[in-house]
Amino acid sequence: MSEEKTEKKRLPLHRGLFQVPDDPNQEPYLTSQRCTACGTYFYSNRKNCLQCGAEPMEVVPLTGRGKLFTFTVARKQLPGALMQVPFGIAIVEMEEGVHVQSVVDQDFDNLKVGMDMEVYFEKMAEDKEGNDLLAYKFRAAKA
Repeated sequence: MSEEKTEKKRLPLHRGLFQVPDDPNQEPYLTSQRCTACGTYFYSNRKNCLQCGAEPMEVVPLTGRGKLFTFTVARKQLPGALMQVPFGIAIVEMEEGVHVQSVVDQDFDNLKVGMDMEVYFEKMAEDKEGNDLLAYKFRAAKA
């Protein structure tokens, strides 16, 4: 008998916050919900619009770019945390107007409110089947 080799997948560490395309050549992307009636964006999932009360909401991709709204630097390690201190914790106001919280582990000592930020995706762990579990993070946007 021959063993079937299953292809390694890229999966979100936490489902519902971003999409990972089946095509490994395509990049993952953050998703948001948008009201089909008034066009207001929400992050994360909502059943109805807080602006106009309408249902349903549609899932749409976000650009992945925004401005640093606020941040802090974590210097105390929490038990069981995947991230090693120190690192930044940021809220980024996306181009679509929604606020997304994330980790910043690159150059976090140089963060400044209002600076341009971009999302990227990184392998954080593997599941029992050996698939890569991805998380999103933010960093200063490249010019």
